[in-house]
Amino acid sequence: MQIKEADIFQFGKLQNKNISFEPGMNVIYGKNEAGKSTLHSFLCAMLFGMEKGRGRSSVTDAYSQYEPWHAPSFYAGALKFTVGQQKFYLERNFYSKEKTDYLRNELDGEELSVGFGDLTMLLGGVSKDSYASTYDITQAGAATGNQMVKILAEYLAQASDGSDSGVTVAEAAASLNARKRELQQEQRRADEEREARLKELRLEKELLEQECEGIRASIEKYEAHYADDESGMHAKYHEQTGSTEDWQPEKTGYILSFFAILIAILLFNFKVYITPALFWTGELAALAIALFSAIRQYKKNQNRAKLQAASMQAEQLRKLREQEVMEAQMQQKKRLADQMLTEWKDSLWEKENRLFNLEEEITRQGVQSWAEHQRAEDIQALELAAQEITRISQSFYEDMQDELNAEISRYVSLFTAGAYDSVRLDEQGQLQILTEGREVRPELLSCGTLEQIYLALRLAVGKVVTKEETLPILLDEAFAMYDDDRLAQTLQTLSTLQNQIFLFTCQKREVEMLKKMKLDYNLIEMEAYH
Repeated sequence: MQIKEADIFQFGKLQNKNISFEPGMNVIYGKNEAGKSTLHSFLCAMLFGMEKGRGRSSVTDAYSQYEPWHAPSFYAGALKFTVGQQKFYLERNFYSKEKTDYLRNELDGEELSVGFGDLTMLLGGVSKDSYASTYDITQAGAATGNQMVKILAEYLAQASDGSDSGVTVAEAAASLNARKRELQQEQRRADEEREARLKELRLEKELLEQECEGIRASIEKYEAHYADDESGMHAKYHEQTGSTEDWQPEKTGYILSFFAILIAILLFNFKVYITPALFWTGELAALAIALFSAIRQYKKNQNRAKLQAASMQAEQLRKLREQEVMEAQMQQKKRLADQMLTEWKDSLWEKENRLFNLEEEITRQGVQSWAEHQRAEDIQALELAAQEITRISQSFYEDMQDELNAEISRYVSLFTAGAYDSVRLDEQGQLQILTEGREVRPELLSCGTLEQIYLALRLAVGKVVTKEETLPILLDEAFAMYDDDRLAQTLQTLSTLQNQIFLFTCQKREVEMLKKMKLDYNLIEMEAYH
């Protein structure tokens, strides 16, 4: 890829500016505040876009830094570039409320889509973050000693991701593990809630079983008591009705009549011994008494029989009425008993139904729900994904390790004129530097040497990441810590690369060095556009 021309309509302090670039080395020179960093940010924004931040971050983000304060809607620019033999025109409006992208193939006039990834395809699939971690190189002078080693180790972890998502392996694994922990916490909460619910259900079931047992006992007891009470009432009734005494006729008058007749017979047998007058008087008197006594007793018994019959009839009527009252009481009591039994049985039926439902719910609660089962599968999948990402990352690093270390060593050897035989990163991301067959600890190296190693690492990994398309290298004040010898060696090496190079500097040292070494370069003085 070669950037031919930049048209800056409005971007930060630059407006209505047209800047042309050449293949190879382009030196963008200017004093402080001349707009070098603005041009640097413009090129990155044109290639990879620029989003407005949200919240507090929007105050200091690049969008706000370069947004035109007097004409925010005219926040735009254009870029002409080539990929292979094809020429393209790219125009962007960065204004957040009217954001537009326009990409066209200038040879055939075909309009392409930035949103659907056509520009990303032209850039070889490299993302903004991948580019920022490789070919977009700024001054690293603040990172020295162990800090530089840490930057190198972190950079290796990021570069070994091998993707264009802008997410490092460590970040991806951490994100997966964080999500796994969230799901595990949700699972624990669900388990605790289910266990608490099961405890409530089991307690309710136990209470219901006790209530049902009590109702059944009450029903059995009441039914037995009611049967005994009813049979007792019937027995009492029969006892009362069967206790009436049978009537016996009185015999006193008949006995008197018997004795009177007996006297008359005795007088008849002894009539020879008594006078006839006395005989007939006694006979008649005895017969009269006998007849009178018999008649009188007969009539008395008749009257008594009538009275007894009337009395028995009255007693039967009384007992009949008592029976009716007793039967009415028994019916009323039976109705009340039936009503109570019905209420108890209805209550028992409801409670038994609730028990049945409780047992079903307890069974359901004892089994994981579909959501919980799905969550468990997600947890397992996240764990496997994190392991797989780490494995793939390690595999990627192992595959590229030899190539990467060879490239790092080659660049370092060129930058340092062979002062260091080999520079490599081991499996743990630790920097190993060899000179004259012995290892040198990174913290013992000078800042300039470490920056050269840092540059070598970025260029080496950048070559791996940008295999699909050779992209421009942006160097923004990257050589501030270099001495003249290191600068000359580095510029000599950079001039041999196929990449288009943009060297942003506020020093004339790089230009003078390029002249002295008779290396080709295109000088762009920002003062001319200020």
